[in-house]
Amino acid sequence: MKRKQTRDFLIRNIPIEIFKLLEESANEHNRSKTQEAIVALATGLSIQSNRIRQPKPFKWREKISDQFIERAIDEGHE
Repeated sequence: MKRKQTRDFLIRNIPIEIFKLLEESANEHNRSKTQEAIVALATGLSIQSNRIRQPKPFKWREKISDQFIERAIDEGHE
């Protein structure tokens, strides 16, 4: 299978308001900030979704119940 070519891109001095919006949007879509930034750039540049592979939202293996949270805290994942 042929890998899609990618390039690294660093953005410095992002206004905190934009960073917070990106972070909130990433959390809402279960994506990393990098994945969310790629989707936002593609959308903002009006790139058709079939031209760019958008990351799939993360799916948990188990439901997040009170028991799940308590077990995570007990294991040191606060």
